[in-house]
Amino acid sequence: MMKNILFIAAIILTFFAKGVVCAEPTVSSKISKAIISYLVQKDPAFAGKKIDISYKYAEKTFKDLKFRKGNVSFAVAELYPDFKPIGNIIVPIQVIVDDVPKEKLFLRTKVSVFDKIVVATKRFKRGDLIDTSNTALEERDIAVLSSGVIKDLDAVMGKEAKTYIPLSNAIYDWMIRERPLVKKNEKIKVMAFAENITIEAQGLSLQDGMLGQEIKAKNLTSGKELVCVVTGTGEAEVKQ
Repeated sequence: MMKNILFIAAIILTFFAKGVVCAEPTVSSKISKAIISYLVQKDPAFAGKKIDISYKYAEKTFKDLKFRKGNVSFAVAELYPDFKPIGNIIVPIQVIVDDVPKEKLFLRTKVSVFDKIVVATKRFKRGDLIDTSNTALEERDIAVLSSGVIKDLDAVMGKEAKTYIPLSNAIYDWMIRERPLVKKNEKIKVMAFAENITIEAQGLSLQDGMLGQEIKAKNLTSGKELVCVVTGTGEAEVKQ
């Protein structure tokens, strides 16, 4: 009796184990696989990314395809060379039966692609310094973001905000710039060189300036406006 029970239990376990291994992929999973394969083919940067795909109003279509006879597979029907099915989009799907293209389906689809991007952990106003205390990497759906979003913290360190950046907002390349060594309306040291003579004076910068950039500055002693070249933080040399 005990042997019979063990024998039946072994058969049941074998049946379920085989069922797990041999489970047929669903229609939706096969279509999702085709979309992901197409995305990676168009842009290898998508490889290894977390991609979630959902469908709207497709239940009846999937049910009909489930009972389609023959070897049914799917591929994305390319609309134009730069077509990338991401975000909320209608994706054209080519139905292939026994290696023969059949009808095309147009599925209302949401394709989310997740990646880590740089976000603001505080509100920035124009001119604020960006560093590790006010930024972080967070996983976001990049499919709904515009181009130019920054994904590397090193790319923003030591830069400054060019515009207002809300709390928790993604940081884009157009939102930041190199931090000027000289800022407009800032008192600076102005130097002039003539043969073996060096003259230093206090000046007022009339423009922001990066290293090596020409700016206008005012000599605070004479009131004269000068054209200078930025040489360091808070320093500029009168252009000869």
